[in-house]
Amino acid sequence: MDKILIRPSSVDNFFSCPYQWYKVFLLGEKTIPGARAAIGTAVHAAAEVMWTDAILTKKKDSNRTKLKDAAVAEFQEIDKQGLNYDLGEDINTAESTICDGVDAFVDDIVPFTDIPNFVEQRFTINIDHNVIKAISGTVDYISKDVLADVKTSKRKPVPQSFTTQQSIYKMLAEENGHPTKHSMIQGIVLKKQPQGHILELEPNIPRAKYLINSMLDVLDVYYEDKIDPEILFRGNPKYYLCSSKYCKLYNDGCPFVNGGEPRKKAQVVKL
Repeated sequence: MDKILIRPSSVDNFFSCPYQWYKVFLLGEKTIPGARAAIGTAVHAAAEVMWTDAILTKKKDSNRTKLKDAAVAEFQEIDKQGLNYDLGEDINTAESTICDGVDAFVDDIVPFTDIPNFVEQRFTINIDHNVIKAISGTVDYISKDVLADVKTSKRKPVPQSFTTQQSIYKMLAEENGHPTKHSMIQGIVLKKQPQGHILELEPNIPRAKYLINSMLDVLDVYYEDKIDPEILFRGNPKYYLCSSKYCKLYNDGCPFVNGGEPRKKAQVVKL
């Protein structure tokens, strides 16, 4: 099999629903792309344009038309692949939400944020492993002493929810010669009156390393091909994203949701 990358965002996914992680990252299956996630990607595109220009010109020029055009163009490109919209939403409501999100970014994030040194910067740590070739992730924003990630949601983000991901980003940045003192979430809440929040979190690199090493241990066993993957990668029907709305596996043969043929018990050999 081809070796794969571990992305910072995929580590928590592995522990939330190992079966979905196995299907997506090892077998290459696609889950349903959600419009909400695509809206977040579009707002990220606006932030990238904003900070890329600022790095070149050494000044902040919040050209809202330019930023919104970039964000909507990004969303429309994703929509061509087919998106799953929430009830009562469509491409028009999504584009309106994106523009509101860009306004919140310009009003509530940009004035209180220094021009970064790098934007959308990829960092990688190579790994000597049979299944994983590297840990690699793209950092949204990195300055002299701040590493930040843009998050969009319907509610104010809880920084601790992103501790694993941000800890891995910090580890990647530092291993590539960019030490930082502060890890921030630049949260954009897409409610009736969108708001931006800059929130700090405390990274926990030892915990992040333990989680990654635990993943590598499981994947070592998987590579040996001696144990049924459905035993190694068990589903989690209690996962909050376990529904047909967020995962096509839900109605497409996931045995942890729909049941399946009983497993045959291994015969115990008595000595």
